[in-house]
Amino acid sequence: MRRWNFAAACLGLVLLVKPVDAQSPLSFGVAGGLSLPEGDLAEQVNAGWHALAIGELSSPMHPWGLRLDVAYSRFRFSDEVQSIVGGEGHQSTGSATLNFTYRLPKVTSPIQPYLILGLGAYRTDCSLGPGCESRVRYGWNYGLGARFFFLGLRNFVEIRGHRTKSRTGDVHYFPLTVGIMF
Repeated sequence: MRRWNFAAACLGLVLLVKPVDAQSPLSFGVAGGLSLPEGDLAEQVNAGWHALAIGELSSPMHPWGLRLDVAYSRFRFSDEVQSIVGGEGHQSTGSATLNFTYRLPKVTSPIQPYLILGLGAYRTDCSLGPGCESRVRYGWNYGLGARFFFLGLRNFVEIRGHRTKSRTGDVHYFPLTVGIMF
């Protein structure tokens, strides 16, 4: 009899928690992809990669959302820069940004487009040692993306532009991102 009471209590708890979980305004995600350098940065490095962790606060009832992104991007120095410094190396950018999202009005489509805009801190660093000190600067980002369900998961794709400065010039790059939200 105790087993049945325990099983009934567990089932009741699951039934009570599940609807609340489905309506939770807080979600998390992981993503990654290709980072394309632009401007001054493109003269020094090749295309790179990035990884992203996301915490998002949004509601299905409102188009606005708030999103915290923590990202790491890495770019390999171009052959020209490597020949000047006499070895291989890379430049990296770590960032923490607070972003506002705006979900565009839904049409009869399973794809949900959105706009994103934010401010944050960017730490640029490189692997060359002396003369390549890391530095934290503030910057901003902008972009657009789309959410969709695939294989039962909440997925998204987006492209954004990030702008900040380093000791040697502007840091401007475009991450192409694919990710999953939980």
